[in-house]
Amino acid sequence: EVSISELGLGYESDETVLFRYCSGTCEAAVRSYDLSLKSMRSRRRIKKEKVRARPCCRPLAYDDDVSFLDAYNRYYTVNELSAKECGCV
Repeated sequence: EVSISELGLGYESDETVLFRYCSGTCEAAVRSYDLSLKSMRSRRRIKKEKVRARPCCRPLAYDDDVSFLDAYNRYYTVNELSAKECGCV
């Protein structure tokens, strides 16, 4: 549970939300694409690109939108904030 202000989205509010996030490794989800990309990077066929040669754990679905009042009594709604389902992408 964190305050809206702690989310780093630029809102000032003491209201709190339950922030669910994704973490973990995705080694079991490695595909041919990932193996080929890793090989191309190691052979320097792809130079100075900031690409990852493995899948990462990211939200596949999100909880409901979050609505709150800021410190100035303005009403806001933020979507796609808290992870509902995670997976390797």
